[in-house]
Amino acid sequence: MRVWAVLTTALAAVCAGQSFSSLQQLGKADRDGVAQLELEQFMAHVVPETKDYAVVVQLTALSPQYKCDTCHAIDKSLRAVSRGWRRQRASRRIAFATLDVDNGEELFRKMGIDKIPRLMIFPAGRGDEAMADASPREMKLGAKNSHPAGMASRLSELFGTEIQADEPIDYMRYIIGVVGVLAAAFVARMAWRRVSSSVVGRNVWAVASITFVLVMTSGLMWNRINAPPFMGQTRTGDVVLFAPTNSQQYGVETQIVATAYAVCALCVVLLVRHVPR
Repeated sequence: MRVWAVLTTALAAVCAGQSFSSLQQLGKADRDGVAQLELEQFMAHVVPETKDYAVVVQLTALSPQYKCDTCHAIDKSLRAVSRGWRRQRASRRIAFATLDVDNGEELFRKMGIDKIPRLMIFPAGRGDEAMADASPREMKLGAKNSHPAGMASRLSELFGTEIQADEPIDYMRYIIGVVGVLAAAFVARMAWRRVSSSVVGRNVWAVASITFVLVMTSGLMWNRINAPPFMGQTRTGDVVLFAPTNSQQYGVETQIVATAYAVCALCVVLLVRHVPR
């Protein structure tokens, strides 16, 4: 019995080593080291809890037909983390992979997944990478975790090792920002010279106050904190404008609510200014 247990353990180690090598080969075929999985590869190399390596998998829909901007944003962040991990040349056995809905639609349906993208962690069940709980877990994608640096920081906490994101510096972004600020300052200065003191009165402050109230009550701050998708989508590809639960909100809802509040505010102003007392 002891010999059989040793042989079984050795065979499992060999199979796990082959699976990790297969994931590495798939990762090498991708410029950023993210293995592109078919459903069979996902079931063979990612799902088994007896593996001695961990896998970070994004469940996503990157095909243009799905029009999932959030999917592409998360994919960009995961690729930055994968590049950084590959450059670190760490000895830890951690792999990064993608399962697209086109390849895993059947699995998504069985798991009841109706909202993507999702970032799943499949821990190792044995070996140096083993965790006490080897069951899969989801990493929530909030405003912080959706960006490369935040995602790398959260994964570092989960795996207990430093993971850095390889995020190239976007110089054009800073140039455009500086030019925009200078242009806005110049326009504001020129406009201020031509605005008479009679114009800068209660009407201007009233408009500014109403605009501020509309922005704050429409859900803009919630969107900035949680970074939700602009709109939802059903499995059949139909557009969803309003989130199904009171704990969610789509970006388009903010615009709809702000427009409705603006109409109400305009009606109140018209009543006050133009309806006889």
